[in-house]
Amino acid sequence: MKRIVIALITTLLCQLASASASANWELVREAKQRDDVKTWERPVPGNSLNAFKGIIEVPHNMLTVLAVLGDIEKFPEWVYQCDGANLLPEFGHDVAYVHIAGIWPVSARDIVTRTKLSQDPNTLTITMHSVAEPDLLPKQKGTVRLPALDNSFVLEPMADGWTRVTFETFVDPGGFIPSWLANVVATRAPRDTLKGMYKMMADEKYHIESAEQLPEQFEGTEKMAFPDSKVIQ
Repeated sequence: MKRIVIALITTLLCQLASASASANWELVREAKQRDDVKTWERPVPGNSLNAFKGIIEVPHNMLTVLAVLGDIEKFPEWVYQCDGANLLPEFGHDVAYVHIAGIWPVSARDIVTRTKLSQDPNTLTITMHSVAEPDLLPKQKGTVRLPALDNSFVLEPMADGWTRVTFETFVDPGGFIPSWLANVVATRAPRDTLKGMYKMMADEKYHIESAEQLPEQFEGTEKMAFPDSKVIQ
């Protein structure tokens, strides 16, 4: 019984901590229109880099958004400071390597990620959640391996065929980041990434009609339901 009580107390404290953390987001940028990016940031105790979040609504359905997210090798065209990305099929279809260009005086970073998809059966909201797998690959000379990452893209279908995309990230930079640079990253990363992602959606190759046409077949997509909605021009 004592163990059960302790477990219940621990769970309650975790829930309270989570609720408190979610309330500590500080607005950085307000959206100027519906398809613009709204961003927030919040400090992470013991970490020199703030967590950040961005939200945008786009006139495309969730399949188009997933198609962009699944085109891993195109990440350098829209992910903030990314200058290289590829899948690592030898470790599983859900593992990728991403290289991040350094911003002087900070060295370049890289990360190995494992990504899982899930869907709420009631709202049809899809969550793409990525975490770091830093020990899968040997460290690269001249590049700092990111030891931790908690990254998510949440796709919410809207009644008029649009999709609301929420991008949220916490990352351990693997070393000290100057405060001015940390502020630049937390401010620009969600804005530039979501704006770049939105721009990519204009390419007709991402205007697919079924999950079978996705460039990367993440586990579980074949069982997901997608609203009957067309791309809005």
